[in-house]
Amino acid sequence: MKRPDSKIKFVGTGKIETSRKLSMLTLAGLWAFSLFLPAAAQMSSDDLARLKGMEEKLFFKNYEDGEVESRITRLEKKVFGDQGEGSLAERFAKLKELIKPEAKEAPKKPNIDTKTAPNKTVPNNSQKSTYQGSNDDLMDRKRRAMLAKEEEVSQLQAEAVELWKARKGQEAIEKFQQVLRLAPDYAEAHFSMGVIYEAARRYGEALDSYKRALALNPSKREYQEAVSSLGKKAEKEQAEQGEKAELKELAMQASAAYKRGEYNSALGFYKELDSKAPRQAMVKYNIATIYLALKNPVDALDYFKQAYKIKPDEERYKEAVEKLSANLKQAQQERAEAEATYISKEGGDTYGSKTNKAIKGGNLAGRGSTQASAAYGILTKKGEGGVEITAIAPQSRADRAGLKKGDIIKAVDGTITENNNAFNDMLKRKQLNEGVQMIIQRGAKIGQFVM
Repeated sequence: MKRPDSKIKFVGTGKIETSRKLSMLTLAGLWAFSLFLPAAAQMSSDDLARLKGMEEKLFFKNYEDGEVESRITRLEKKVFGDQGEGSLAERFAKLKELIKPEAKEAPKKPNIDTKTAPNKTVPNNSQKSTYQGSNDDLMDRKRRAMLAKEEEVSQLQAEAVELWKARKGQEAIEKFQQVLRLAPDYAEAHFSMGVIYEAARRYGEALDSYKRALALNPSKREYQEAVSSLGKKAEKEQAEQGEKAELKELAMQASAAYKRGEYNSALGFYKELDSKAPRQAMVKYNIATIYLALKNPVDALDYFKQAYKIKPDEERYKEAVEKLSANLKQAQQERAEAEATYISKEGGDTYGSKTNKAIKGGNLAGRGSTQASAAYGILTKKGEGGVEITAIAPQSRADRAGLKKGDIIKAVDGTITENNNAFNDMLKRKQLNEGVQMIIQRGAKIGQFVM
């Protein structure tokens, strides 16, 4: 802003020449006039000298011929990465807090021993000029090195931005890393790294980069907003990583238990894993495999079907469902035929003919025809403390195993038999060619039988 014309006349002493007393209006005019003075005129000589010293410290030269505001802005961009906010005085005060003047060492007096070197004298003016010239050369070299470094940083920054625009994220990161090795306090480079990390969903690294940028330039609103918004994403990512680690640990424990042959333990781990990640087809397939190892094809088929439903294009899931379904259907048919044969022997032609007709009609409605135990050669009912055997077929599996009418079945394959329905359900889950372990009470004695 140009200084306005004035009718006030200055004399050599620096005082205002006037022919009458200054009125209050005149004083107000002088105050208003001071508002139009350039910024340099409003700064004290000490502040101007301090400003010059700051420039020489950071740029190895000064810009005393330029506007004060542009000189302050240049310093702010060097220190903070961007122009500051507030009045010029406030901005300059912040710079003074950060850019301290270099302490000047007092010149050392030459240590002359007059006894041993009586002819030595202090360097003359020509020698001083030589020393001054050496200092000027050193300052010039430093200034040139600084300018070369700034030019290299600027070039690397531009290359990094172009790589990012070309969707070459990893190459851009490597280029920004080069920038930060040369200029570790370059806030904009840290912020750019954060942008790339966030786009790659690497929220933890992105947040670290944003925080570094904010620490270097705390007043930058863009940096503040980036740190605030990304904090929530980083917390979410950390929680997801914790869940993944927990699921991985469960899978490892389940796999290790299965390899040791501890099928029940493995089943428990896989069931817990299935409850936390219910849409994992492989987990359901593994559960089905364990059920097969535990001689439980019915539950195995159920989990094979669940796995196949989640991934219908997986050939092994489809094959497992088809094969096991066919095996169970065949076993059911064999059990029904064996049951019909046993009832025919036990009940005579009347029961046998009725049962055979019922089997052909798809409805087992003969004596004991709903009992899966008939396929093993026994009929049962609920007894005191277990299931009581009411009939044994000659030469049947039960007969060959040594079971007798009146025996109380306490448990099957380690599972307590509470009632007749539960006992028959256990047998339905088994193949006819599989062995069955039973705990039998006969009178006051307890024994184990295998049929």
